[in-house]
Amino acid sequence: CTIRAMSVPSRRDSAALFLSLEPPEWHLRHSRAVAEVAAWLAWRAVSAGRSLDRRLLEAAALLHDVDKLPAVKPLVADLAHGEGSAAWLGQQGFPELGPVIVGHPVTRLADGEWFDRWLATAAPEALILSYADKRAGQQLESMAARFASWERRYPPEERAARARGSWSAEMLAAVRRRAEKLEWRACALAEVSPEDVRRLRWTGPALRAAREANL
Repeated sequence: CTIRAMSVPSRRDSAALFLSLEPPEWHLRHSRAVAEVAAWLAWRAVSAGRSLDRRLLEAAALLHDVDKLPAVKPLVADLAHGEGSAAWLGQQGFPELGPVIVGHPVTRLADGEWFDRWLATAAPEALILSYADKRAGQQLESMAARFASWERRYPPEERAARARGSWSAEMLAAVRRRAEKLEWRACALAEVSPEDVRRLRWTGPALRAAREANL
């Protein structure tokens, strides 16, 4: 599969690049859910008069976790999650996607100084992608359900290792507070409440078009 290099790939080209990495079904479901939640929020934000790049956000959202895939992970093993995706996508000719992606990992919320700086300066696309990732596991869910899933999957000692710091009960409470600030900002951009959030179903047609183009 040959992807024509450009600053921001189209929906079909994003899907083609993603499929070329042979994502497992669980990864595909998560990335599609994040991309569709992000696209819905972007659509609402633009409808409310906000200025943002929907194409940039959609591509970044679909490809945000590529550094977890076996085809990419060994190539960026020395980089933190998110930074690895950004670096690899830059190498493919898509450097504009990186700044939208690097702030999405939940472990970023463990660093209060970093989070406060990022929240004040991040582009709308980055804020929406980070929030969409916290609303979508394998499907759209509440942020509370998403955090509960993380807590079930990762025991305290593993969360500490992933965060490179402490994930004590106090830290977890701080992380949740920061996530709530992010939710408020992202929903304010789109002028919706968290309960209103939906998916914009664009990834199915894009993936079908990518597969048909590759036949």
